[in-house]
Amino acid sequence: MSQTCPTLINYKASDECLENLAGLGEVAYVGLRSDLKAPLTLTDNAYSGLDFKDGKGLVKFDLKADSQKIEGTNNASRKGYNLTCTLVFDAVNRKTSLLTRAFNNLSDMFIIMPDGDDVQIMYDPNKKIHADQGGITTTTGDTPDSDRVTTANLILSSVKYGNLFLDLPAGKTLDDFVVDDDDSSE
Repeated sequence: MSQTCPTLINYKASDECLENLAGLGEVAYVGLRSDLKAPLTLTDNAYSGLDFKDGKGLVKFDLKADSQKIEGTNNASRKGYNLTCTLVFDAVNRKTSLLTRAFNNLSDMFIIMPDGDDVQIMYDPNKKIHADQGGITTTTGDTPDSDRVTTANLILSSVKYGNLFLDLPAGKTLDDFVVDDDDSSE
């Protein structure tokens, strides 16, 4: 596979005439690389080819309003980017406790976040998403006006782009890939 150097493209303020709304939605999707039929394919800064083995797919999380984000931070010249995804659950309970243990221990996760009319993804076929020490926190709060939240800051290190996107198969939505966990303990 031949590599090419990055190229500059014209970017003019007049190209961005619509609102530039901050933040991501209140929903996240998480999958496991080992559940994919084949690794996703990267073209420029967008992955494609989302397809799961039979019985496998994404799990879906409803999250706290106005709290999710993906940050891309460069690692110095020619060293790529680290991506950090912040997921905030508006709860501390048995289910969030189980989820944070999974976030802390599963090594082949990937995260998909709807972003307006686009979809961002934290994925690399060979690199692990991880939480640094202190990157997953829970607090029950201490006063009646305190928030009771679970927060996970998950990191994907050394990727080529400060944001990665996902092109869904034609006619598909992310919900089409969600597997039912038959969980009645809510």
